[in-house]
Amino acid sequence: MARFQTLDFLNKSRKWDSLIRRLCLKLKDPEKALLLLRDCLSNLGILPSSFTFHSLIHSFASQGKMDKAIEVLELMIHDKVKYPFGNFVSSSVISGFCKISKPQLALGFFQNAVNSQALRPNIATYTALVGALIQLGRVSEVSDWVSWIENEGLEFDVVFYSSWICGYFREGIFVEALRKHKEMIERGIVPDTVSYTILIDGFSREGYVEKAIGFLEKMKKEGLEPNLVTYTAIMLGFCKKGKLDEAYALFKMVENLGIEVDEFMYVTLIDGFCTSGDIDCVFGLLEDMEKKRISPSIVTYNSIINGLCKKGRTSEADDFSKGIDGDAVTFSTLLHGYIEEENVIGILETKRRFEEAGVCMDLVMCNTHIKALLMVGALEDAYAFYKGMSGKDLVADSVTYCTLISGYCKVGRIDEALEIFDEFRNTSISSVSCYKCMIYGLCKNSMVDMAIEVFIELCEKGLELVSGAYTSLIKASFKEHGADGVLKFVHRIENLEPEVFDIVSNSAICFLCKRGFPLDACEIFMRMRNKGSVVISRSYYSILKGLISDNQKGLGWPTLNTFVKEYGIDEPWVSKALVSYMCMKDVDKALFFLANTQNASAVAFPVSVLKVLTKKGRILDAYKLVISAEGNLPVMELVDYSIMVHALCKEGYLDKALDLCSLAKKKGITLNIYAYNSVIYGLCHQGCLVQAFRLFDSLEKIDLVPSEITYAILIDSLCKEGYLLDAKQLFEKMVTKGFNPNVRVYNSLIDGYCKLGNMEEALNLLIDLKARCINPDEFTVSALINVYCQKGDMEGALGFFFEFKKSDILPDFLGFMYLVRGLCAKGRLEEAWGILREMLQTRSVLELINKVNIEIETDLVESIISLCEQRSIQEAVTVLNKVGSILFPLGRRRRAQSIAEKEEKIHEGEAICAVSSKYSSINCQTDLDGRLSNVKKVEKVVDDYYNFEKRCRLPDFESYYSLIASLCSRGEVLEANRMTKLMLFDMGTGG
Repeated sequence: MARFQTLDFLNKSRKWDSLIRRLCLKLKDPEKALLLLRDCLSNLGILPSSFTFHSLIHSFASQGKMDKAIEVLELMIHDKVKYPFGNFVSSSVISGFCKISKPQLALGFFQNAVNSQALRPNIATYTALVGALIQLGRVSEVSDWVSWIENEGLEFDVVFYSSWICGYFREGIFVEALRKHKEMIERGIVPDTVSYTILIDGFSREGYVEKAIGFLEKMKKEGLEPNLVTYTAIMLGFCKKGKLDEAYALFKMVENLGIEVDEFMYVTLIDGFCTSGDIDCVFGLLEDMEKKRISPSIVTYNSIINGLCKKGRTSEADDFSKGIDGDAVTFSTLLHGYIEEENVIGILETKRRFEEAGVCMDLVMCNTHIKALLMVGALEDAYAFYKGMSGKDLVADSVTYCTLISGYCKVGRIDEALEIFDEFRNTSISSVSCYKCMIYGLCKNSMVDMAIEVFIELCEKGLELVSGAYTSLIKASFKEHGADGVLKFVHRIENLEPEVFDIVSNSAICFLCKRGFPLDACEIFMRMRNKGSVVISRSYYSILKGLISDNQKGLGWPTLNTFVKEYGIDEPWVSKALVSYMCMKDVDKALFFLANTQNASAVAFPVSVLKVLTKKGRILDAYKLVISAEGNLPVMELVDYSIMVHALCKEGYLDKALDLCSLAKKKGITLNIYAYNSVIYGLCHQGCLVQAFRLFDSLEKIDLVPSEITYAILIDSLCKEGYLLDAKQLFEKMVTKGFNPNVRVYNSLIDGYCKLGNMEEALNLLIDLKARCINPDEFTVSALINVYCQKGDMEGALGFFFEFKKSDILPDFLGFMYLVRGLCAKGRLEEAWGILREMLQTRSVLELINKVNIEIETDLVESIISLCEQRSIQEAVTVLNKVGSILFPLGRRRRAQSIAEKEEKIHEGEAICAVSSKYSSINCQTDLDGRLSNVKKVEKVVDDYYNFEKRCRLPDFESYYSLIASLCSRGEVLEANRMTKLMLFDMGTGG
């Protein structure tokens, strides 16, 4: 009887087992199965088999319902049941936690199970563990577990290695992924379709579709048939590269092979066309799906919405979404799109829609929602939402904390940001990004000391050292305390790991040198040397380059010696440093070194050398370097060429400036108007006004628009040469072109008319200047005073002086001297004494006198004041005249010609502008007609016209006349005589 009762109980138990398993496995309804299980245990007194418990746990875990899975597990290990759980249950639970993005719980479950000795993992459980570590971004730790598995005597399989390789691809470490694939083969594990598909997918996702196709061919050779997932991965690679024709051809090939295309392949192709912006093709593919009775799911629609948002067409995506039942991804995508566009109205409307729809949020949507709230300024709502995540069974991740920290830091609410950061630190999440966000926020809010503490904590935890974190700290330390702040930062991290100290110190050295603090960089360098740290070659080079720029060559020699000893002369940075120092000492030796250096093409001197040479007045050395070391030129920008061209023109080396222009053009650098302004200035400075105007007229042919400076240079030169009518015409043209003349342009014209004694025109210009709301300056006042003084009208001169003084505008040094001399000449010494006192209290005058003090090492101001106090006015004027001769050896203004001469020049039938156009038709040795018509040879045209002595001697009276007149006006009589003889010679031989 007892036997029959036992059999009856077993039959009932089997029936319940069968029913529960059927609900789990076939009907996919574990909720009902759990109700039956509870009923069996509580009311029926039936104990289902351990396999039934396993099936139920697996079913819940597969659906991501981990709370139910854990409930069944607790029932299974309860005292009434006491079933042991093995690897099947463990791997199911671990995989389930990974499925719901809670890998930290998966890892905790595994460790607890092993520590309690309730589990002895097999390779399947370890494979599940690998999945959890990969989700946590800790793929590097898998190697440690491999050693453990080997010690346990377990055999690896293709699934384990496939998961491991997948983790490396996820981290973007392709080389290591390939190495593990090779290691798998060496262990005798045969790759299968899945393992090859992981490789193909990994390379395709990063755009290396050619590499992916190589593995596809290898896979086929080994007799493995690619499946739909494999081909979809290849298609993804084509789409990533923008090769949509190839992607579509592959799509058709798959159809021809008889493989049934699924929605995911369509989605991949749709996403590719969305990215390219071909929306017509997207909707064509949607129609094709409907014809094949493939119902587009929300995944397809989300792909279209995502593509539109990425293209900045979020409003269109929003309209499209209104025709479907959106999910969390739909609204997250729309929110993200509106966030990128900073569309507050769109954000608020989307927020209203998903709240009305009652969408169940996932972690991604929660993070996007928090970001949206922060953007619209609802910080309290964002924080409240974050706090309410636990009620939605969601756990904040690193993205959540980064978003909140950045949001609060951005609006300066640093205390709240620190509170959230502390909450993050209390979790098990390991995230460099959160530390980086906090460091950025603290630096932005000038809390550098606390930011350094956060950085030190990051390093002590052994987290990855990211350049953004320490470079932000270096910049913030410098901003707050200058170079001393950077030194303090380096000092505070001295006790960290040597590798960290070395990286940060080298970055600090480069930063300080770039900012012009090479001596402070040397201090860090010496500290590194004392600690035995590794000083990289770039740091050595930065220090040496900085010392050169700072004119501290003597301090650089010991550093250079150490650099050469440590890295050898073959190191490119060493060669660069040596060349830099040689360039500063002897350009010829530097060129010799470059010519005899192995692999010389890899060595280029820095552009800063050219800048230093130019700044120190060694423009010819800089020019020689550029021209002679063409194969070793650094990458020179437009501004570098422009600076050198300007310096050469300023020093009178116009032919060399034009050579440099040609070199720039040869290098593919298109010179701008600033470079041409320098050339025009050089021509004017040499007295070659005709050539200057020809270049000016040619600018339009090379699509360059003259600037205000261009007009100012030419107007000033015309005024100095006495061509006032032409200057006035050019001035009017300048205004017509829409330029606003500045005070310097007016000063040139006013000064020119004042020299001619044409006070009426000068005063009209002064009125026009004031009408344009331009304030006259000291030069304006001085020019007007000068003309009155020359006429002997001291009342008029003093009237202007006192009128402008009311507006706080005083004359310059020469203006004061005109007044003082004029008053002394009239015997009005008391008034002269008063003007002298005013003069010696004027800042601009004192600055000029102090320049002379430095040259002659005498306190002139004290001497002049003493003479004035003794009423020795004439003696004081004599001293000031000597000062003026030192400051203006040739005179600031050209020696005045007679008014009759100037008026005759003005009324000449061929003024300078007319001459410019007339010369265009002259047939001379240089064949100017052809050259002027060719816009590509403007530099050569100017060169031909400038080099009178070297290249072409023009039998052209007008050209010689402008040059000789210029030399005479500057008092260079000997040079004028020489040019006259040359003119006579050319006129005699040119006919």
